Amino acid sequence: MDPRKNQPSHLVDEPGALAASGRSPATRARRTLVRVVTAIAALGAMIVGGAVPASAAPAGYSVAGTDVSNHDGTINWGDVAAKGVKFGWAKATEGLDFVDPQFNANYHGAKNNGVYIGAYAFGRPDKGVGTGKAQADYLVDHAQYVNDGKTLPLQLDIEWPWWTTAAPIYPCYGLSSSQMVTWIRDFVNEVKSRTGREAAIYTNPNWWNQCTGGNGSFSANALETSNYSGSPGALPAGWSRFTAWQYAGSSSSLPGSPTVFNGTLSDLAAFAGGGDLGVLEYYLSDSQGSSVATRPVIYYGSSPQIPIVGDWNGDGVDTVSTYDPTTSTFYISDNPVTGNAERVIRYGDPGAQPLVGDWDGDGKDNIGVKMGFTYYERTGPVSGAVENTVTVAFGDAPWLPVVGDWNGDGKDTISAYNPANGNFLLSDNPANGVAQYVIAYGNPNAIPLVGDWDGDGKDNIGVKMGATYYMRTGAVTGAIENTRSIGYGNTTGDLPVIGDWNGDGIDTQGLAR
Repeated sequence: MDPRKNQPSHLVDEPGALAASGRSPATRARRTLVRVVTAIAALGAMIVGGAVPASAAPAGYSVAGTDVSNHDGTINWGDVAAKGVKFGWAKATEGLDFVDPQFNANYHGAKNNGVYIGAYAFGRPDKGVGTGKAQADYLVDHAQYVNDGKTLPLQLDIEWPWWTTAAPIYPCYGLSSSQMVTWIRDFVNEVKSRTGREAAIYTNPNWWNQCTGGNGSFSANALETSNYSGSPGALPAGWSRFTAWQYAGSSSSLPGSPTVFNGTLSDLAAFAGGGDLGVLEYYLSDSQGSSVATRPVIYYGSSPQIPIVGDWNGDGVDTVSTYDPTTSTFYISDNPVTGNAERVIRYGDPGAQPLVGDWDGDGKDNIGVKMGFTYYERTGPVSGAVENTVTVAFGDAPWLPVVGDWNGDGKDTISAYNPANGNFLLSDNPANGVAQYVIAYGNPNAIPLVGDWDGDGKDNIGVKMGATYYMRTGAVTGAIENTRSIGYGNTTGDLPVIGDWNGDGIDTQGLAR
C-alpha cells in the first residue's frame, strides 16, 4: 500500500487550534490527498431546485461548501450536486512524485454533474529551495486545467508539515523566511505563466506570518483561509479579504469539512469564469460597424496586467496578450482562448509602458518598452531568446507611445500622442527626433488608437472618447479627415484593443474589461 494514501493535508490553522475546533488528531489526519472545497447555491435557489443544504453556513455567508478528503474515495458527485454543491477544488499533486489516484475521477465527476472544479497542490518546500517552479509545473501537468469558464484557478496549499512536529522540518520545512517567500513566488509565478491566471493560496495566519516573516506581497492571489474559532479572524499578512473560509471540521451530511465562499453566488460564478475578480475579458468585433462583439469572449490575463495586441507568428491574425507593469513581464499567446501564455518575456523595468510593433519588417510583431522619453525596441522574435535592442529617444516623457506603419513599407515605427493637446506626433524615422506629421485629432486626454482601418497597408490614427471609437481613415500624410465612428462598450472601465482578428487586412475594434 502506498503510505501516502493516508497522508493528511490541508491542516487546521495551528496545532493548538484543535481544541477550539473540537477535532482529534485522528480526525485532523482525515483531510488527506483529495481536498475539495465545494460551494452550494444560495438558499433560495436550493429551495427552487429541491436541493437541501449540507450544513448551515455561518451567518452572513450564503454560499457554502465542503472540503473532501481521500478517505471518502471517489465522490458521488451526482449526490453532492443534488445537495446543492456548485464548485470545488480537488487535490491533484504533492511535491514532485505524487498524483492523487482519485483526482481524475473526481475532476470529471464534478464537471459531469455541473460542478465547477479546480485542482491544488500540497506544497513541499522541503524537497528543495529551488523546487517551487518544478512543483508548479508538476501541478499544471496533471491538473487538466482549461480556461473554459468552468474551471477554478489552480491553488497552492502551503501550511504546517503534516507528517512531523520535529525540527528542522517543522514548522517551515527547514527554510528561512526569505527562502520560503522565494519558493512560493516561484510556484505562483509559474502557475500564472502556464495558465494565464493567478494561483490561489490556501494557508493560515499563524503558519504564514511565522514562515514567510509576515510577507505581504501575495495579495493578488485569491486567499482561502482556515480558522475553526467561529470567525475568519485575522488574515495572513498582505491580504485584506479572503475568497473562501474553511470554518469547521468534518461534516456528517457531506464528506469533508465545511467551507464558505466570501460573496454571492454571482460572485462565485465570476470567480470561476474570471469576470469580477481581476481576470481580463476581451470582447472583439470583426466589423467596424458593429456595436457588439462578433466573437466569443476571451478570458486572458488578470489585473494589473495591461492588454496588448500583436501578430506574433506572422499568420496575418492579431491575438490579444498582456503586459504586467509590476514585473515588466510580457505574457504572449498565439491562441489566448486557452488562457495560457505560450511565451513569457521579462523586458525593461517595472512601471515601463509596453510597445508592440514589427520593427524589422519580417511580418511578425516584436515587443518593446518606453521608459521616460526613451523607446527600447526588442528586435528578436518573441519565440526566441535573442534580445537585440534598438534604442530611440523621441518626444517628452509625459507623451503616450503609439506605434504604426505610416508609409506602408512593412516596418512599424514609434511615435507619440500628447494627451495635453490631443496631438499625434508621427514619424517614419524617429531616430532623428523629429515628428514628420503632427495631427490634432479628438479632444485632449482621449485614448489614442492606431489601426489600418481601410486595408491599404498603412496605419491610420483614431481616438476613443467615452464609449465611442473614432477612426480617421485619411492617410497620416494628408489633410483629409474622414472619420468612422462606432459606440462600443462602456464610457468608463473598458480598455480599447485594436487588431485584425480574422486576417482580412482590416483592423477593427475590441475592448478589455
